[in-house]
Amino acid sequence: MFLGKVVGTVWSTKKAPNLGSLRFLLIHPIDLAKATNEHLVVAADVIGAGEGELVICAYGHAARMAVGNDPDISIEAAVVGIVDELEPSQDFRSQLPAGFPGGKERGHGDQ
Repeated sequence: MFLGKVVGTVWSTKKAPNLGSLRFLLIHPIDLAKATNEHLVVAADVIGAGEGELVICAYGHAARMAVGNDPDISIEAAVVGIVDELEPSQDFRSQLPAGFPGGKERGHGDQ
């Protein structure tokens, strides 16, 4: 699993039949050491995440199970949770990049 920020929606009127009416989001994965990385991931969304939200994504088999318990569905990633708050350990907080949720800018770095 990985954390990512929703940066957009992917619209597709023609897709594989087993994708049905799945909604797809454009996710910018977050590398805990470097904030956001340069890669984007298209992930199926069954929980209703919105643009700008921090989400938990699953890959592979876990993603397919989260979407509908179908091991043959044509997806590789899925949004499986919306992050309400991050609470990293005090030692780890100081290592988080500026702007990362739960990092120094929220007043946690001085504790």
